[in-house]
Amino acid sequence: MELLCPHVKHTTAAVLEADVVVVGAGVYGSSAALFLARAGRRTILLEQFPAPHSRGSSHGQTRIIRQANYGTPALTPIMADGFKQWQQIQKQAGETLMRPSPMLVIGSQDQRALLEEIARSVKMGGHTPQWSTGQRTNHTFGMNFPADSLVVIDPSAGILLADKCVAALQRLFRDAGGRLLDSWPVDDVEVAANGSARVIGLRGTIRAESVVLCPGPWAKPVLAKLGVHLPLRVERIAVLYWRSKDPSTPTTTFIDLHHTGHFYGLKELEYPGLVKVVFHSGPEIEPEERDQGNTEDLRQFVSQYVKERHPGLHPQPTIEETCMYTVSRHKCT
Repeated sequence: MELLCPHVKHTTAAVLEADVVVVGAGVYGSSAALFLARAGRRTILLEQFPAPHSRGSSHGQTRIIRQANYGTPALTPIMADGFKQWQQIQKQAGETLMRPSPMLVIGSQDQRALLEEIARSVKMGGHTPQWSTGQRTNHTFGMNFPADSLVVIDPSAGILLADKCVAALQRLFRDAGGRLLDSWPVDDVEVAANGSARVIGLRGTIRAESVVLCPGPWAKPVLAKLGVHLPLRVERIAVLYWRSKDPSTPTTTFIDLHHTGHFYGLKELEYPGLVKVVFHSGPEIEPEERDQGNTEDLRQFVSQYVKERHPGLHPQPTIEETCMYTVSRHKCT
């Protein structure tokens, strides 16, 4: 991720040349840089923090990958292609980056139409969705949802090992001839009328035919410098881990749609005996002030949810980590 610092004086300690500069070495930037390098473009990938780091949005041990979506037709081929791309990258990297983990989508009877759309998206992705009930889910996983809850199971879903995925992309990028410069914060980006660019920072200036911006939570200030104003909101997410009371009870990956701003969880994989349960929203923050907010109210909110819906877990989190979501203020489903 890259930070725009308009008040810092430019220091041209070095002048580098490239076909393309990619600003931001999270999963998006690293992916873009890899494919550019493989296309024969001299590519420099910039990261403002030492790599790897936990200051942006792409860090952490796990992410859900799935076919299930809210029935948006355009997403289905994108998500299907995402699976294929990660499978290829996993093979090229020579290490495990994905683990299978069928995902439960849990909702109320009033949400039947939405759940049917989700099931349809799984089928359109080439897989067979399965249906279950709250009663069966409670019995299997020690949960406490209303017995008449509807449950759609995406059997194709899995877990991406996030940190390893980003590291693999960057390693393959370097193998393709790309150059990764970390601890390289960006002060300014200048784009000429012909599309060529200069990326300027304390460590020097990079001249390139084009620039790709993947700044994550810093997108709003970076783009504003270029005259592009997007209605973006950065949210601080409390990533919480909860200890199982009975290690013999199986855990599962799930999305719970009962609440406005849903909850989601991943089965035990990262820390022994712990599962991840997270509320999919958080307070608005500035990325430079990520660690200054008080999340006690949010912790208590999620703790109450865990106490009510997941009695097989201790009701207070054992570990808290932080992530940032960058979303449009014009939210859509």
